[in-house]
Amino acid sequence: MLRNGSPAPDFTLRDADGNERSLADIQDGKPLLLYFYRFSACPTARRDLAAYAEAYPRIHAFDAEMAAVNVEPPEEHRMVRDRLGLPYPLLSDDGFRVSEEYGVYRSDETEEGPQPHGEPAIFIVDVDGKVAYSQVQTGPKGSAAPDAMALVLYYMTRNGGRY
Repeated sequence: MLRNGSPAPDFTLRDADGNERSLADIQDGKPLLLYFYRFSACPTARRDLAAYAEAYPRIHAFDAEMAAVNVEPPEEHRMVRDRLGLPYPLLSDDGFRVSEEYGVYRSDETEEGPQPHGEPAIFIVDVDGKVAYSQVQTGPKGSAAPDAMALVLYYMTRNGGRY
């Protein structure tokens, strides 16, 4: 598991349009909120994706960025992005490699969703590329509220992008 202050694992993943996006490209020198979610058919994941979409203007106003990650292919991300009107990139972690590097728990549910899929996790990466905040869950319920994450990003904005 990543400890706060440790370097965030670098990655390059495909977005909903099939374009490769690296951690540095998405972060663009700003704090970055990474939300790892289960799969798009999960009602809790859809609820949380929509809640973060609602909070995204505040996150962006604090000069921060956001991206959501799971194992589904870009085509599925494109459908959920368009259906929910998500303003932030959705990234495809095909093979669960990046999720494992971040310490996301593998779900033990084998009857639903793509396999393997992870449980929710949230990371905030500071302007120096270090983990400033992390919440890794062992089940689908209880993610940190978008408003709470916006407050962390607000604090970071007031402190040069660091926590």
